[in-house]
Formats: sequence, structure tokens, C-alpha cells
Amino acid sequence: MPLRASSVIVVHTLVFNAAGELLLLRRANTGFMDGHYALPGGHRQTSEEIVTAAVRECREEARVEVADIKPIVVMPYDGGVDFIFEAMRWSGTPGIGEPDKCDDLLFALPDALPSPTVTFVAAALECRARGVWFRELH
Repeated sequence: MPLRASSVIVVHTLVFNAAGELLLLRRANTGFMDGHYALPGGHRQTSEEIVTAAVRECREEARVEVADIKPIVVMPYDGGVDFIFEAMRWSGTPGIGEPDKCDDLLFALPDALPSPTVTFVAAALECRARGVWFRELH
């Protein structure tokens, strides 16, 4: 009998400012893709609703309150699933909320992302532009 797969659920949120720039955080001291820019996000906690996790992660990591978030794309990968949302509204002054996991925060134009940026960010932006809701990550 085949074993059932178990998957980690990870959430990320696209947060744009009035100039159309995307909020990014640079990972540090995490042991995974340190030095790369990424969206605010992280792992869903046990029994936490996925949207609630996305809101919480934005608050914890970037000190912003997001509202009216909508799903953009679901991206499964080996061992887990990334849910990418977009905040239609947000408030607060962006800042580094977890200095032990992040050492920079910036806004960048989607077509001029800083290097290096985790690869799924460009993939999510492409899916958003094309209206594609699903993409496998390899």
C-alpha cells in the first residue's frame, strides 16, 4: 500500500506600495536561501486557516497589517505547497519584525527585482500577470 504524502503549507503575500513596488525581505540566519530576497511569509501553524497565516506572517515579518487578501497562485513543490496571496489593502510602516531571520527590507519594481531573489517570486508575478492560478515548482 502506498504511503500518503504529507505536505508543509507555506504562505506568502505580495504587498505593493502606491508606486507599484513590491515589498521584499532579505533572508538571514535561517539556514535556507539566506541572502535572497523573498516575500513576507512562512509556515502555517497547526490548525491555522491559510489566510490567517498570511495575515499573521505579514504582521510578524514586515510589521504591516494586510487586508482584503486574494489568492494569486498555488505552487506545489517536493514536500509542500506555497500559497501566494496579494494584499489589496495594507497599513502600517514596513519594518523588519524578525531581525533574527531578516537583515534588509525594501520595495522593488516587479521587473527590477534585487539579486538574488528567491525564484518563486518571479514565477508568482508571472502567474499573476497571466491570470494563472496553479504552477508546479521544480
